[in-house]
Amino acid sequence: MKKYTFRLEPVLKLRKLKEENCRMELGQLLSDLNKIEDQLQHDKNEIDNYYKIQEGAMKSGGVRAGQLQAFPMLVAAKERNIELLLRDKKRQEDRIAQKKQELAQLKGDLKVMENLKEKNYDEYRKAFNKEVDQKVEEQTQNWLQHKDKR
Repeated sequence: MKKYTFRLEPVLKLRKLKEENCRMELGQLLSDLNKIEDQLQHDKNEIDNYYKIQEGAMKSGGVRAGQLQAFPMLVAAKERNIELLLRDKKRQEDRIAQKKQELAQLKGDLKVMENLKEKNYDEYRKAFNKEVDQKVEEQTQNWLQHKDKR
């Protein structure tokens, strides 16, 4: 009997590759989301820092009016950056949700192919075992007939 081959092996390999690529893309999206969250936290800390610096400068008394005007502009710039980062975070979360859906679909497609391969292999094994059993039976019959002739 010939060696087992699955006719749809190239399709199975392609589906595995697609799923793996989707996993990598999802990982990259999650990594980008973490970078956005880190930047958000950094900007929030910077705003607190600006207020502390402003308070310290006011207490020391050696601050000019032009320097004091810079603090609200710095804070406003950081707040605007935080708004933009929050918008980017929302977009990234939407992309991640879509990619998770796509990954679930790809996993389902891959599982169907793997089940089909397993079923096909089981049929092959049954046919192979049947053929082997039949040959053993024939050889046993031949041996018994040969034994009887003696």
